[in-house]
Amino acid sequence: MTARRRVLTLLLTAAVLILALPACGEQLAGPAPRCEAGQRLAIVAQSVPDSAYMPCVAGLKPGWSTGGLDVRRGRTRFSMVSDRASGRPVIVTLAPSCDVSNATPAAPRAAGARTYISLRSISPRYAGTVFDVFAGGCVSYRFNFARGPHITLMDEMQSGLGLYSRRQLQLELHHQFGVELDP
Repeated sequence: MTARRRVLTLLLTAAVLILALPACGEQLAGPAPRCEAGQRLAIVAQSVPDSAYMPCVAGLKPGWSTGGLDVRRGRTRFSMVSDRASGRPVIVTLAPSCDVSNATPAAPRAAGARTYISLRSISPRYAGTVFDVFAGGCVSYRFNFARGPHITLMDEMQSGLGLYSRRQLQLELHHQFGVELDP
């Protein structure tokens, strides 16, 4: 086993142990996970172990940033901020389920997922939640934008975030590093 594989195996093992502790969470420094196989995405995957997808950063437009990755058993949360959104972050949450009973179906963002939108307000601010629902989990994106730039901000938010398949992550972690992602 190479040194790189040993280090990654130790890091993933530590992450799994942290997530296995009851009522304990882990605030990780730095940005949200990128849409690529790696430690941050593996930690997110372990927080909701039945989830078919994990939220990740596909590519941010200029002026956007992420941070505050908060991983707990049963939930992962991080924020996205745009310099054009008046300091109001988008809150991205992965959970085992979401209540979409008052939401309207929208075009799905990934194969095997259903997407919904629920608006709380359209004026003076455009605020609500987008949901991606799939086997074993749900990602919610809570937003609150000023009217006017909201159309561009919604487009940039949705294109900047992606859903990464658990199965793809399992295959890539096994192939690249020889580690197994449970389950």
